[in-house]
Amino acid sequence: MRSEGADLEIRYCREDIEPEAAERLVVRMPEGMITLSPSPDQCIHAEYELHGNASLLPSWKASVRRHDRILIISNDSPQDVYTASVSLTVPNCVKDLEIHSMKGEIDIRDCESDILAISEFGAVHIHGGRSVEASSVQGSVTLLNCGSATVNTIDGSVKCSKINGSLHIETQGGDIQASRIKGNVIALTKDGDISVFRPEGRIRLISHDGDIELELSGNFGGGEATTYSGDINLMLEQANVEFRAETLSGQISSPGTTIASGAGPRRCAYRIGEGTKRLHVKSVLGDIEVE
Repeated sequence: MRSEGADLEIRYCREDIEPEAAERLVVRMPEGMITLSPSPDQCIHAEYELHGNASLLPSWKASVRRHDRILIISNDSPQDVYTASVSLTVPNCVKDLEIHSMKGEIDIRDCESDILAISEFGAVHIHGGRSVEASSVQGSVTLLNCGSATVNTIDGSVKCSKINGSLHIETQGGDIQASRIKGNVIALTKDGDISVFRPEGRIRLISHDGDIELELSGNFGGGEATTYSGDINLMLEQANVEFRAETLSGQISSPGTTIASGAGPRRCAYRIGEGTKRLHVKSVLGDIEVE
């Protein structure tokens, strides 16, 4: 982007943007970190950190467009201007956020809106929000104190905690960690590990080559956990489940009796507590351990 010996500067710009009747805010930036937080008033306060050619920086300006009830803030920077960071405050009249970044991170905190956040190569961090959708190709995704959530990554890891609704996660090679989820949990990954702690709804956990770790509480809603070549570790001491485990060539370590039939699969089934919910776990090649 920059030629050697060019006259480079760092410039900070600020502007106030009236949302008018906008209920949806769309932000599109090619690079740099995007940060959003609640506004102290009914105005969008924007701050930009720019790096680039000194002759081009004074004329730089973000593009602000309006369509119906949608406000779009984007950056069509000249080749020699780099947007290092963008910070926006969001008024409570904005009910929907849609944030796009090609190379930068996205950090959204305490915005009580529906949120869609997409970064190709950067991480996504969201604290708060009602219905959340987040995706990244190579970056990690972290969600905390959200309503229902949907997450997609290719190689990035996913960490979610204190989700008040349902949670749906899909990755190719990233690890998945979810804790204190009140709704149903679906976690699917090809090569990553899955760790789920104390879910209150139903679960569906599937990993092809990764391990699965599951800790249950008395509020568990039932479900299944399956891996092809990974191991499964279960902590069921405080659960009320009707438990069934199966592995083709691995070992089962549990308080119940394991039944093996020649070269066929090993199976184990028993009840913990009142056994009000059902849990079925299966590993084709891996071991299953119950604590």
